[in-house]
Parts: sequence; C-alpha cells; structure tokens
Amino acid sequence: MSPPARRSAAVRRTKPPEPDTLGSIQLLRGLAALAVAVAHLHAVENRLAGEQLLGSWALAGFGGVDLFFVISGFVMVWTTRAAQGEARAVPGFVFARLGRIYPLWWLVCGALVAVWMVRPEWVYASHHTVAPDIVRSLLLLPAATLPLHAVGWTLIHELWFYLVFAVLLLAPARWLPVLLGLWAALVAGAALALPAPQSPLLALVRHPLTLEFILGAGVGLLATRGVWPVPGLLVQVAVIWMVLAAIVARSEANVLFAGEWWRVTAFGLPSALLVWGLAGLEQRGWRAPRFGIRLGDWSYALYLIHVPVFAALGRLAAPVSSDGIADSLILLPAALAAAIAAAAILHIGFERPVQKAASRVRRSLDRAAGARL
Repeated sequence: MSPPARRSAAVRRTKPPEPDTLGSIQLLRGLAALAVAVAHLHAVENRLAGEQLLGSWALAGFGGVDLFFVISGFVMVWTTRAAQGEARAVPGFVFARLGRIYPLWWLVCGALVAVWMVRPEWVYASHHTVAPDIVRSLLLLPAATLPLHAVGWTLIHELWFYLVFAVLLLAPARWLPVLLGLWAALVAGAALALPAPQSPLLALVRHPLTLEFILGAGVGLLATRGVWPVPGLLVQVAVIWMVLAAIVARSEANVLFAGEWWRVTAFGLPSALLVWGLAGLEQRGWRAPRFGIRLGDWSYALYLIHVPVFAALGRLAAPVSSDGIADSLILLPAALAAAIAAAAILHIGFERPVQKAASRVRRSLDRAAGARL
C-alpha cells in the first residue's frame, strides 16, 4: 500500500462515529412538545371567565405534531443506518420502538382509565357523545373513535410507520430510497384518488400524514450521506414558512388541522427543512442549549402528561376565576411549569429506568439474532 493510501485508511479508522442522538433533534422534540402544550392551554383558558391571553392563534401549536412525525422519520433512518439490510436487527428494532411507546403510555392512559370509570366527564368530556374503546385505546389500535387519552391518535400513526419501516429494514441500503419513494407515491395517490374509507385501519394506511414520516426519512437519507446544504438558510426558510402558516391558521385552526393535506404542506414540509437545517448546523459546530436537550429528553412524557395536568388545574381554577386577564397571566404559566415538572419526574422516575432495561433486553435480542445467523 502506498503512503497516501495508508494515511487515508488511518483517517477512516480514527474518525469518530456519528452519534445516534443529536442535540439539535432533542431540542426540536422539546419545542414540538411545548408547541402542542401551548395549543392545549387555549382550552384551559376557555374554562376561565376572564379575558383571553392566548386566543385562537395558539392552536397553531398543533403543528408540533407534524414536527414530531418528521423527526420520527429522520431518527429511524439516522439510528438504523448501520443496520439497514440486516435481518437480525429487525427484532431489536421492533422491541425498542414498542418499548419506547407502550410503557409510559400504559402508565398515563391506565391512570386515566381509572378516573374515567369513576368520573367519565373528567376524561372524555369533549367526546361525550361516543364511548371510547378502552382495549383499543390501551393497545393503540385504529378505532372509529379517538383513544381515551386523545393525544394517542398520533401514536397510532407512529406505530404504523414503525411497522412498515421494520419491513423496509430488511431491504439493502441502496433500495431504501426507492422503497420510501414508492411508499410515498402509493400514499399520495390513494389519498388524492380515493375518499377516506370507513375502516379505521384503511383510513390510517392511506392518510397523507404518513408522508411527514417519509419526508423525515428522506432528510435522514440525505443526512447519512453527508448532504448538509446551506443549513442556516434552511432553518430561516422553515421558520418563516411556519410563521406564515400560523398566521393563516389563526382563525380556522380547528378546521384546517382536521384536513388531510393542509397540515402536510403548512407544517410537514417546513418541519423537514427545519430538521435538516438544524441538524446540519450541529454538524458544523453549533450546539443546542443544555436545557433544550433536557426538555427533549422529557418530550414524550410532556406530550402524554400535559393534558391531564392542564385539565386538573383548569377545573380547580374555573370556579374562582374572575373577569380580566389576571387569571390567565397566573394560571397559564403555572400550568405549563407544572406540566414540565411532571414530565421531568415521569422521565427520571419511570421512563428512563424502563428504557435502560429495554436497552439491555434489546442487546440480548441482537446477540441472539446474530448467533442464529
């Protein structure tokens, strides 16, 4: 081997591997959870008798869900880039995804089931005309009604993406872009050509929100290949796009977010640019603030716990609320702080130990799968 070749090989050997967890992505997770929480604070404010501090513009925070979906697609490609095409990696991947979603979901939703059995109007008040399907709620299976804990509808979409992506993991890495493109084309074609079916499962399969996961996966493919063009500009374009979408949504947010395509174009596309741009800035030396990363660690717990915390505080405050804006100025920051504190406790006391145990089990599954091949 010639001297230049030896130097090249040495560089390849000594280059540190890319981390599976990016601080920029954790920061975006935290911001997405906060955005959704602010949107739900609007409902708390409606329980008070005084003037509104937030108003309907806060409902644009539901775009945080679209950011979550894009992040999920990106993370799945980023964290499995070394395992693509390895059949032995699939059991561990599936276990890790289920272990990430279900334990904390069962804890929070199980508590709500207990409350619902005694005071159903405290839990399912906004959907009191239909009864929730408790079994499907706990298992996060598609149903004709929302889960008992309504935010679970997004987790149903997440699990569907994980299931399909687990199958795609079996394909060689060079096939993944084509398979993702084919999946996107099938979903877009079905959503455009076919009406929403009555079957909850078929409605899930053809829903355009799946495209947000695929967008994130596409950005992940580019990122794993080292493609990071003008990251600062991508972030600026994404932020401006989202601000304009929020302005458009301020008066008809409930109608617009209920549509199938609006949120994909208004928040899904700029979310992909934001993820790509901010992760690219991190590759060039920028570092996310430590508290933002910590908030990202708590984001799943915050996403699940903020509605119960808000509902409890709203019910306590409503009977004593008065005219004026003072109640909102006191209650809304207090409610958000309480939700963040509860999320931190849930993450540290429950989610993190469970994830550590799940990681040990996953390593055992990976070793067992490798021994059989």
